[in-house]
Amino acid sequence: MYFIKINDAVLPTPYYYSVTSRDIESSDSGRYDETGVVHRNRVRHSVKTCDVKWRLPGNSLSPLNAALGDALLEVNMLDPATGSYIDCEMYAESIRSDFYQHQNRSEPSSWWEISCRLVEY
Repeated sequence: MYFIKINDAVLPTPYYYSVTSRDIESSDSGRYDETGVVHRNRVRHSVKTCDVKWRLPGNSLSPLNAALGDALLEVNMLDPATGSYIDCEMYAESIRSDFYQHQNRSEPSSWWEISCRLVEY
């Protein structure tokens, strides 16, 4: 089982995975008429975003960063709402890399935490 595939490459298993579905509304949505009723004009339904975090050693960063680097990503991801995989065209927004080091009694260890939000086009 995997969580995310980008351009047919299976990504490492993330330690954090969160999928959000939201509607996209037109600019005239949310306006109230003279009787106080709000009007909603939905132009797209169930647009996906996926927040993902990985903890990886330094030598595993290049393949992940390469997979996230394209402007258009063909993503196959697990949809928790249905329990099945869905295909989306997405882009990676706000890629962040944080370094952590833990001092152990025997030897220090370190890792990188990579986080990003995948947004459906």
